[in-house]
Amino acid sequence: MTTLVYFASGPDRPEYQELDFDRIFLIDNCFKDRRNYHKSIFTNGKVTCVGMDCLKSIEYLKNEGIKIDCFVSLNEGLFEGGGSYAINSDMFLGYAMPLFKEHYIHIMNNYYYHLNMYHVSMDLPYSTEAIKEDDVRYLSPFIFSKESYHKGHAKVFQMRRLDTANTEININPHIKLQVIHDSIWKYYDDLDMCAISILDQGQRDFFDRRPKVFNINGKSIDEVFDYCEMFKIKRIGFTPFGRGKYNGFLKKIEDLKNEYPKEILMFHLNKNDYKEIKQYAETKG
Repeated sequence: MTTLVYFASGPDRPEYQELDFDRIFLIDNCFKDRRNYHKSIFTNGKVTCVGMDCLKSIEYLKNEGIKIDCFVSLNEGLFEGGGSYAINSDMFLGYAMPLFKEHYIHIMNNYYYHLNMYHVSMDLPYSTEAIKEDDVRYLSPFIFSKESYHKGHAKVFQMRRLDTANTEININPHIKLQVIHDSIWKYYDDLDMCAISILDQGQRDFFDRRPKVFNINGKSIDEVFDYCEMFKIKRIGFTPFGRGKYNGFLKKIEDLKNEYPKEILMFHLNKNDYKEIKQYAETKG
């Protein structure tokens, strides 16, 4: 069964019924407007309209067992349209990544280049191949948005999951330390705590409200490890932090005498993250 999900979609359109997908999900706050819609979640043919914030919709889609064959986000209405975060940011894509199939199509307009507050890199654990208009895989962005500014700027990519090996680092005989080129949210259920350092790109306190999430912005590593010891956190996952400086962090782990944590997993999306940790691993052979 093939599935397309369009985030910040705007209203339903009759032509979506003709698309070659078994299911289509439109995610947009507009469907919450009871003046126009009797329900915030409803189905019309193959299209399901979900009146929900895009971040909040990820849990809904997971519960529905959705795996995405085609991801669409062309204009989330930043500033003038009421959008508060970039759908194509590392922050959002990392959170949505558990829904992505190993191979999927990604349709976007990278208009963020002049919006410095949003970290939109498309530097993910996927290979990215631009699909041209004469390719059978091509799906025109103008199906989803008629705006003229998409011409020459909207892109269609074939995404393929990279086969990356985890890097295990022998630094403390009592602690298993690994670097994993993947989204921490794909491992969420297996972790006792997610130590995240995500800059506020408009998502406000969404992640702070998630169970098992510990926001380490403004906190020292000593505080994090003290928390692990206090609450017997066996398995902790980190996202990149500290502006790429990890020598002090490695020294803390090397000297750590605490009973907890037992396992530290360092997750990253961008390929060049954790350079210092990877260099340390190389010296250890």
